[in-house]
Amino acid sequence: MSIWGKLIGGATGLALGGPIGAILGIAAGHGVDKVSNYSTSNNKKFSKIEKEKIFASSVIALAAKLSKVDGHISKEEILAFKKAFEFSREDEKTISEIFNASKQNTEDYKQVAEQFYLVFKNDKSILVELLNALFTVAYADGHLHKNENEMLSDISKIFNLNSSEFESIKNIHQDNDYLHNKSLSKYYKILGVAENLSMIEINKKYKQLIKEYHPDRLQGLGLPEDFIDLANKKLMKINEAYNFIKNKKKESDGS
Repeated sequence: MSIWGKLIGGATGLALGGPIGAILGIAAGHGVDKVSNYSTSNNKKFSKIEKEKIFASSVIALAAKLSKVDGHISKEEILAFKKAFEFSREDEKTISEIFNASKQNTEDYKQVAEQFYLVFKNDKSILVELLNALFTVAYADGHLHKNENEMLSDISKIFNLNSSEFESIKNIHQDNDYLHNKSLSKYYKILGVAENLSMIEINKKYKQLIKEYHPDRLQGLGLPEDFIDLANKKLMKINEAYNFIKNKKKESDGS
């Protein structure tokens, strides 16, 4: 069963308060009010299946709010969401209900992100890949709206990611921006390094990124296949940036 099927089939078994609890209530078919009074604790330990439910519901909710934050939802953003997170026809109705309910209020995205962070704060790779997936949706119409950028920046800060990590993911997706020109500076930002660093230091940073965000490691964390595909694409961009910088430095050194 896919992660989406697990979300729909077993959401009733997880008592969780807050905005994510409300989303799970929609998945379970008993609406928002019934789950809004559930108690929750920041120290609660969740099982792997419970984390999958929280992960999947948060992805849908944040993608919906991001799509609406620029004032309207484009056809491209809907298609990007469906393409990035493939789900079966039998799950589509409930996922659409969660998406449509979540987009009604874009102002509570911080609360959703904060609750998500409390659950996954010890799994940085999952936080990074959720942000990476949201950038995929944001850039679906060809460019990043200022409200989308602000929302993604806020989520990044809530996830305790630093500015270079945010800029790295942003620049990976700017290839889809028809207003953006490729530059050497862009590749440095993808690696999250300063342009005056030596190749030895850049090598260290590159190896660190590969170790932290390699798709094989993400599979071990239980991420769905859809996110592994996005992670593979991100890894390709990191490799492209590293090789481009390495070749440019060789040219400048005359070797």
